Amino acid sequence: MPNAILSRTALVARRLRLLVTQTASPRASGRYDRLIDAANRLPRPVLVYGTVALMFLALIRPDLFDRGMASLDRMPDELWWLVGAILAGHFGAREAHHLRHRAPPAAPPATPEKPGPDSPA
Repeated sequence: MPNAILSRTALVARRLRLLVTQTASPRASGRYDRLIDAANRLPRPVLVYGTVALMFLALIRPDLFDRGMASLDRMPDELWWLVGAILAGHFGAREAHHLRHRAPPAAPPATPEKPGPDSPA
C-alpha cells in the first residue's frame, strides 16, 4: 500500500512539473521565474477547490462544518476587510493587466460602396 501512495505522489508531481513547463511564459527561463509564474496561477483554483471542499464538508461532516463556520463568525470585521482588499487587489490587478494588453478589435473589411440610383456616378 505505501508503494501505491508513493507512486501516486510521484505521478502527481510529474504532472505538476509538466504543467509548469508547458504553461511557463517564454520569458521565464530560470527556476525562480517558473516558480513565481506557477504561484501566480494558484489563487483561482485554490478558491474554487476550497469552495467545493466546504460544500462536501457540509454534506459529509456537518458538525465539523459548523465548528469551522463558528470560527469564521468570530473573525473580526477588520480582518474580513483586509482579506477582501487583498483578493480585490489581486484579481483587479490581473483584470487591469488583461485590459491593458488585449489586442485592438479588428477593423471590418472595407467594402466598396455600390452606387445607388441617386448617386452622381
